Amino acid sequence: MSPSHPPKPGSAEYQKHVDEEISHYSGLFREGEGRETLQQPIPPSWQEAERRAAEVIAARTGDFLGGHVTRRLTARPGARMLSLGSGPAGMEIAWAQMVPEARIVCMDLNAGLLDLARQRAAELGLSMEFVTADLNTVELPRGEFDLVYCAASLHHIIELERVAEGIARALRPGGELLTVDIVTANGYLMWPETREIVRSLFRSLPERLRFNHTAYGTPRVDAEIWEADTSQHGMECVRSGDILDVLRGRFEERQFVPYFSLSRRLLDTMYGPNYDLAQPLDRAAFDFVWELDRHYLDAGILRPETFFGLYSPKPPGLLSRLRTAWG
Repeated sequence: MSPSHPPKPGSAEYQKHVDEEISHYSGLFREGEGRETLQQPIPPSWQEAERRAAEVIAARTGDFLGGHVTRRLTARPGARMLSLGSGPAGMEIAWAQMVPEARIVCMDLNAGLLDLARQRAAELGLSMEFVTADLNTVELPRGEFDLVYCAASLHHIIELERVAEGIARALRPGGELLTVDIVTANGYLMWPETREIVRSLFRSLPERLRFNHTAYGTPRVDAEIWEADTSQHGMECVRSGDILDVLRGRFEERQFVPYFSLSRRLLDTMYGPNYDLAQPLDRAAFDFVWELDRHYLDAGILRPETFFGLYSPKPPGLLSRLRTAWG
């Protein structure tokens, strides 16, 4: 059950993982809703969970995610934002429409997805920059950005410490890192205390709410909740369990909102399509999972599997300052 050691960038094994990553996400945007909206399609149940999570974020931080971004893009003339792991940049394009004077740079490993974003931005007359780069190896420009935005991208990165340092250097004085990401145990495995509760809940669900829609060729009922190390083939959650420690080591945590633990396991794209929220039993089951999740997270009984965070770089230590002064 424990995840394997991440492959080393530049190795043949690493390239296999990269190829799997590119193939998987390219497929999500090849046609249909994903290609039209440039955002990953999700079932109605997960849309509702994300809507509720957005309300939690707004209640605790004073604004929704989009408001945090656009407020920073309008705070100074010509503000610059770097989006790391942007994919087809659906949200970034929306923000560029709202704040056309801002300069937004989108960076991703998947050249095909960036081509989709580039085409849409051109159709809308937006001045945006799209850069194909491997975040594990790229050298970010120094001191150029007022905001670095990472949406569900850090959990695909092996070289987290290197990337965190690069982000800190890329920010201008007063610049910030804004991120929303998955912080499961490495490999998208559950934290032990979460696993115990989720397994009990899953067994209690009616069979029709236990159809697995993503792990097999066709949906089928699971007797036990599905769990496997997703980092064995692609880059999904390759070091997700290390993200918070790495960020807190290099940045000052200004705002932190934990959410989704039980909900991520029972209501997302795997089992979420089973829920018809217009049906009383399905709605009751959904509400119970959500409220129990909030209780356990607020009480600190469970660790979050998703979070919103706003960070500022820590000032360099004395030794670092001396090295800089000495050249």
